[in-house]
Amino acid sequence: MTESGHPERRCIICRASQPAEQMLRLIVDEDGQIWPDLLHKLPGRGAWHCMSEACLAATNDKRLQVLKRDFSVALPQWDVLSGRITHVLDAQLERMFTRIRRGVATGRDAVMHRLWNNAPVMLLLAGDAGDALTRQVQDAAEKRKQAGHGYTLVLVSDRGWLGRMLGREQVAVAALDSSALAEKLKQYCVWFGRMKVSG
Repeated sequence: MTESGHPERRCIICRASQPAEQMLRLIVDEDGQIWPDLLHKLPGRGAWHCMSEACLAATNDKRLQVLKRDFSVALPQWDVLSGRITHVLDAQLERMFTRIRRGVATGRDAVMHRLWNNAPVMLLLAGDAGDALTRQVQDAAEKRKQAGHGYTLVLVSDRGWLGRMLGREQVAVAALDSSALAEKLKQYCVWFGRMKVSG
């Protein structure tokens, strides 16, 4: 248990322990197929993956052999499992963005305006946003930090993906107020980005 009372789990790949809510749960069905349980709600015993960049880079069928101690697992299947994880993350992110879409500021001017508010803010910046816009957003965020106002910067894959999530054609930068939902959104965006890089 962590100090806050949350249960910890051990990653099957790197063996590091972390709070369960910061990890991906994996379950094995009766056919030996491994499935991601993103919301930790599927029945049965699970295994845990920390989803760190280094751990994802090390994940392969040989490393998944450890599951055979507790489950009847059909291997190889990392390629299929990584596709399932990417698909589940993308679908969950789409649902989350749909819920918060109205409260998200999109585009340079709207984001700059949001940065002048005192409330903590999360910035989503597309990897292909362009150097000038990236510098402008980072400079404004740094000035905000110097003024004592919090922000979180999350890099996402590209303008097309961020646009799709927000129901638009393309979005290079977006901002939303920080919240528990925004923190989970950040976690899933980071995981999704790592899956895209490792896939």
